[in-house]
Amino acid sequence: MGGVIIPVLTRTETAVVKKEDVLYVESRLRTVLLHTAVRRYRYYGKMGDLAEMLGGSFYRCHVSWIVNLCKVASAGGGTVHMEDGKDIFLGRNKFQAFRRRYIQYLAARHKTENS
Repeated sequence: MGGVIIPVLTRTETAVVKKEDVLYVESRLRTVLLHTAVRRYRYYGKMGDLAEMLGGSFYRCHVSWIVNLCKVASAGGGTVHMEDGKDIFLGRNKFQAFRRRYIQYLAARHKTENS
């Protein structure tokens, strides 16, 4: 198995999720909700630790949300629109930083795909 995996430990199961399968992550109090196209995992964790584990192809667009830049369809009006149709709140002061990071991500991806 290649690539980065995210360990998910709940009360009833232990699982691993491939980083590239993560669409977005949200937090509610101390609970992390990790969303994939197939299912949602709920477990106790810290967003900061998860953001560090996920790395550069993810962006923390709000204190409670991390998005996979590869799964973003568009952004505007204070919202990140995901490929699966989910609209995620973009922090009030985060739009410009998100836009810069997303453009950098797209440029790097384009360079990689065309080399």
